[in-house]
Amino acid sequence: MKKLSDTLGYYIFYAFAGVIACLPLTVLYLISDIAAFFVHRVVRYRLNIVRMNLRNSFPEKSDAELKSIENKFYRHLCDYGVELIKMTRISEKELDKRITIDNFDLFYEQLDKGKNIILLLGHYGNWDWLSTLERRFRPGVTLAAVYRPLKNPGIDELFIKARERFGTLNISKNNTLRAMIRIKQSKQPHVVAMVSDQTPSVNNLEYWTNFLHQDTPVLTGMDKIARQLDFSVYYIDCQVVKRGYYKATLSIIESDPASLEPYEICERFIRKVEQTIQRDPAFYLWSHKRWKHKREK
Repeated sequence: MKKLSDTLGYYIFYAFAGVIACLPLTVLYLISDIAAFFVHRVVRYRLNIVRMNLRNSFPEKSDAELKSIENKFYRHLCDYGVELIKMTRISEKELDKRITIDNFDLFYEQLDKGKNIILLLGHYGNWDWLSTLERRFRPGVTLAAVYRPLKNPGIDELFIKARERFGTLNISKNNTLRAMIRIKQSKQPHVVAMVSDQTPSVNNLEYWTNFLHQDTPVLTGMDKIARQLDFSVYYIDCQVVKRGYYKATLSIIESDPASLEPYEICERFIRKVEQTIQRDPAFYLWSHKRWKHKREK
């Protein structure tokens, strides 16, 4: 029965998404404005979590400043939703107009040396649109994206197909290490994108640091894999230029990860995410339960 329900849900959502995705983004943003009002003011989606996260992250800001960030956040959250659906139909030409990377050639500083790359990013701006960069690489370079499967397998499949439209290789979070070993053994150049600022599971609270004024556990998988398999580690900083337009900037976190102490990559990464957020806080995923774990005394 559950499988039937998931299948029906998939086809209903697929049909709905297909119709919506055909609309131009100018129309989708009008829909997003309406949705933002209901999500924020009527449904009050995770409003207490958003307000708590903002208040704890920016104790120096006034109530008026926090309210302004909150309002912009819900608008962008709904923009992200329609942009995600649009990803199933958007053209490469449209994406290239809306996402710019000024220093894309920095990738080749390590790829040309025969090094694979782990590309780290946070839940900022539109991280899913950044997973469509495969076609911008030279022939022979593969972009892979590590993703966390959604609870509804039908909807999960829809967004896997959306990324695959642009040649991106999808890697389920649970298969990350095995996939990375295969990539290493293949001798073919890969860039593996990981959104790595989420909360670790309760069984993986290995490394803690101060992030946005709060005691915070950090995912450690990217640190271990990079040092074990000798992947260079990059960070991609996403900036929202204006509604629906993004500018990304690359930087190298470390080209010789085996030389670092354990968790140093985690620390460098979280500092870069912090800098991205502090530049313009509204475009971070504040509805996420980022600080649900507390360190044992």
